[in-house]
Amino acid sequence: MVDVYLPSSFKLNSTSTVAVATDVYWMPIDKDTPRSAKLQLLSIGGVAQYGTLGSDSSFYTHWCPLPKKLPSL
Repeated sequence: MVDVYLPSSFKLNSTSTVAVATDVYWMPIDKDTPRSAKLQLLSIGGVAQYGTLGSDSSFYTHWCPLPKKLPSL
């Protein structure tokens, strides 16, 4: 097994119930946002979910690519 150093790239909220990334941000949906590909999507109500974005993006405001696992883990 290879030791991998992972920097502390998250923090817990004040009640320690949510881990929040400190180096990744939601991107606003625009004309360059991938369509028909699996994404993390943020709804107008602030709820995050996995899904695909079609031509009507009025329900979502932001997106983020999916994370991937380090090959050595």
